Parts: sequence; structure tokens; C-alpha cells
Amino acid sequence: MNAARDAAVIGQRIIDCCLREDLRGLLSRGRVQPLPRALASHWPQPADGHWLHIAHLGAGELWLPVRRGAPLQAWSACGDAWLWRQAGRVEPEQGYRRWLEHLGQGLDADSLALFAAYRDEADCAAQHRSLCRAAQRRHGPALARVLEEPDWGRRLLGIDRLASYLDHPFYPTARAKSGFDAAALAAYAPEFGPRFRLNWLAVPRAELHLSSPPPALWPRFAEVGLDPDLAASHALLPVHPLTWAQLQRHGLPAGAHQAPSSALEVEPTLSVRTLMCVAQPELHIKLPLLVSTLGARNLRLIKPSTLYDGHWFQTCLQALAGRDAALGARYLHVDEQHGGHAAEQRHLAYLVRRYPAGLEDCTLVPVAALASPQADGRLFVAQLVERFHGGDLQRWWQDYLELLLQVHLRLWLGYGIALEANQQNAVLIFQAGRPLRLLMKDNDAARLWPARFAAACPDLAQCPDALRDERIRVDGWRALAEMFCTITLQLNIVAPLEAIADAGLAPRAALYAELRARLHACLAQLEDEGLDTAEARCFLLDSPQLPVKYLLSAGSLLSKAQSGAADINKFYGYSAANFLLEDGPCSAD
Repeated sequence: MNAARDAAVIGQRIIDCCLREDLRGLLSRGRVQPLPRALASHWPQPADGHWLHIAHLGAGELWLPVRRGAPLQAWSACGDAWLWRQAGRVEPEQGYRRWLEHLGQGLDADSLALFAAYRDEADCAAQHRSLCRAAQRRHGPALARVLEEPDWGRRLLGIDRLASYLDHPFYPTARAKSGFDAAALAAYAPEFGPRFRLNWLAVPRAELHLSSPPPALWPRFAEVGLDPDLAASHALLPVHPLTWAQLQRHGLPAGAHQAPSSALEVEPTLSVRTLMCVAQPELHIKLPLLVSTLGARNLRLIKPSTLYDGHWFQTCLQALAGRDAALGARYLHVDEQHGGHAAEQRHLAYLVRRYPAGLEDCTLVPVAALASPQADGRLFVAQLVERFHGGDLQRWWQDYLELLLQVHLRLWLGYGIALEANQQNAVLIFQAGRPLRLLMKDNDAARLWPARFAAACPDLAQCPDALRDERIRVDGWRALAEMFCTITLQLNIVAPLEAIADAGLAPRAALYAELRARLHACLAQLEDEGLDTAEARCFLLDSPQLPVKYLLSAGSLLSKAQSGAADINKFYGYSAANFLLEDGPCSAD
């Protein structure tokens, strides 16, 4: 029964995402109408409400029960079942496998291969959801007291585990860790709270590129079972145990030695491939994994260029915080200067994150954890508001909006920067007696408009030339606006807002009204400071439609040739009605 329920949840999420992206013209070519009386008797429940009639996918026709959509789509699925009529026969159907069969009708062989791969990903998501729900039942109750953990690093790890039990707001099969079996999940996934040691590869120094000296807690050669004399010619590179088992198949640099012993205890964070050092919780190590998340083609390796691009943005954002008091008061950045890679290989690279000093009295909370359900059914945000905001959710919501809008609108409009600070990387700093702040990290996939940046920071104008990923540099403001809208606005504001409203913690209309009020106030303040906000007003407050990140169209079900996506992680469709307008779809409950 639980397995069927998990498959049904994944199925509904997939159908919803297909509707949001109008895949194969589901909404643009389909028609929403009442179910014909002749079909109603074939539906096991009362057949009232709205039905999407889809008759262009093949020889038959599909009738899908739908409801008025969430903020990012006009219509949403009511479940993972529908009616199918063909050649006079009518029968109920259910499940993502049959749904994907319908969507694949009439497509070419390459497209059908993508659909088949996504079906496997959906199977994996359903299986992993079942396993992780069981882990939550076992481990969740102990996390009810996570805020009482005395060490800030252990608190963060526990909060990451809370966040790991919650599905991604929009990508329907994000629960799938393709490449993990049940044993690997239990041994290495944050939902299960494991602890393990890293493997080590001795790489000739001529093949190993290090950005700075490694941390002092790195093991010595003898600790990992290697001849100490190797230290004269080699250096140690950490490897995740899951990657270790496949190193020979993917290639090793000439002269490399696989250490026979493991060393350095770690625990997985929300990122899965980023690991907290048990001996020094302020150090996190990001390692490549030969597994996929958020899409079967999204292999979790480390492109060496990201080490340098991420550090560039760290130093840039710290420089801006030092000269712009409005930014300096609102965020810190982790130190990401140390990393390494062997011969430009994506499976032989790593990054060390050192969290700043002075966090002893702070509680770090990734945005992904805000809507995590606790063992008593409450959202984690309610516990945070009680602890740090005297139980005043409205005041916290105001502070939260003020923080995100002030930082990200200021970076966009003042400096030509948009950060891909998703729910995992946007970390809130709660501290008694201090305003809410952000801790930034992992900004290697941002967008930068060099012309605006140079105008604002002429002394830093040559720095963007050091960026290695050409996709970071953009020629105009629209790419900045799209990233702000899909990451800051939709992932980090709207997704928690909807969860808070669904939990009954505050009325939806009041939450959206506050969002609109804070947005207007922030833009007015920036104007008073001399910034031109016309592009933001045009994009956010004048347009009837907002962009949505098309996750299945670009990354899973359609090739780049079919979708036209230059970057599958940043492919948008303008299909969301603008909820920021006073008479928008979320102006009333």
C-alpha cells in the first residue's frame, strides 16, 4: 500500500509538471471543460469539476480531472488518474508509466529513449521516496529537538537532515538519486544520518592542481596505508566511497596510487555529495559522485572550472559587502578558496568550504528546511519563529522578504549579478538579538552582466575575465531577471509561502499582499538611492506572465535540439500568470 501511495504521489507531481510546462501542448491544444455525461459513469468518484480534454496525442482521447493551479500554472492535476477513450471503449487509467506512454505517442526514437530513461527515473523516485519515508519515521522524532543541539555545526547537520525529508517544490522526481541502491542510500544519504570515512588517492604533484594548501586535518600518507616517502612526489586527493569503487573504470592519472586505508570521518549534508568533517564541523568537503539527481543527465561530478568561478564570486560578493553597507549588514560568505583537481578530471576534484568564525550562537537554516514537517506535524518554520521571533510569523515573514529582496534586487539592479542561490544554497542565519541574515555559498553558476558590473565597480572591472564558464557572462538584464524570478522569487519565496498557507499558519492572500508591499517598498528605496529600477518594474510588475523554469522540457524529456535550450538548467517558459499584480491569481484565497 505504501509503495502504491508513493508511486501515486510521484505520478501526480509528474503530471503537474507536464501541465506547468505545457509539454506536447497539453494545455495550449487541450481544452478544460466539464466531463460529458456519457463518460461520468466510468469514473469511480463523483465526476464534478473541471476536466482537461486531450485529443491530439494519438488515436484516442484522454480526460484528466484538474483544478485551478498553483501560482506557477493555470491548472493542476487532481491526482494521477484519468479516463481514456478509444474506439468506443472508455476505461480509467492511472500512473506515471501509462501517462508517459501517452505523452510519447508519435515521437521519434531519440525522444522515446529519453522518455524511457525518465520512466526509470520515476521508478527510482518512487522507490527512494518509500525508503526515505521509512527513514523519516525512524529518525524524525529525534530531530524535534534539533534547535537544542549545543554545537552550531551539529545543529546545521540536523536541520539539513530535516530538509532532506522534504521533496523539491517543483522537480517531480527529485527524490530519485539515480545510481544509489537501498544499501547506498542507507550508507551515504543524509536522510539516514550515516557516518563514514573517505578514501584517498595519491596523485603525482605534476597532475594535481591545488588552489591553496590543503587543510591541516588532511591525513598523512602512513595513515592511509601508503609509503610516507610518496609525500615527496605525490599529494592526497579525497574520494567519496561510492566514486572509489568505480575509479578504475573512469580512469586514473598515470602514477596515481589508491590508498588501501580510509581516513577522515564525515557525514552527508543536504547536498549528499557535500560532507561535514566530524572532527571539524566548520569544514565541509564537496566531492564528485557518479550518480544523478534532478535529472538522469545531471551527473553530480565537479567541473574543475567551477572551483575557480565559485571562488571568484566569493571574493566579489565579499568585496561588495565591504563597500556597500546595505549588503554587508545582510550576508556572510563561506570561504571556498581551497580546492583541487587531477588533470581536469570531473570525477577527481574536490572543494573545501570553511564556515566563518563567530557562528557559535547562530542557527543556520537552509531555505529548503523551512517547510519540513516535524514529527508533531508542524512545519519547522513554526519552531524557528517561536524560538527567534517570539511566535510572530508575520514579523518573521516581513523580515524574510526584506532580506531576500534587498540583497538580490540590489545585486541585480546595482551590480549586474544574479545568484543561483536555490533552497539548498540560500542559508538563513538566525541569531537572538540580531536581524535575519544570509550565509552564502556555492555561487559558481551565477549570472553576471559585465557592463553593469564595470560601471558600478570600475576597480573590479577586469576581474570577470577570470571567469571560466562563458555562460556566466550575459549581455543584458533579462537573464538576471529570469534567474531572480525563478530562484529567489519562486523557489525561495513562493514555495515556502505556499507551504505556510497550506499548513494554515497564515492566510495565503495576506502572505502575497505582504510580498507585493515589500517588493514595492524595496524598489522605492533603491530608487531613492539613485538606482534605476525600470527593468525590474517592467519585468515584475507590468508583465502579465512570469517565466517558469522548464525542468522536464529541457533536462529530461526533450533534447537540446528539440527544446532549443542552450543550458538545460536555465531554460524558461513564460507560462505563469503574474501573482505579483494586485489583481493576480493569488490576490485572494
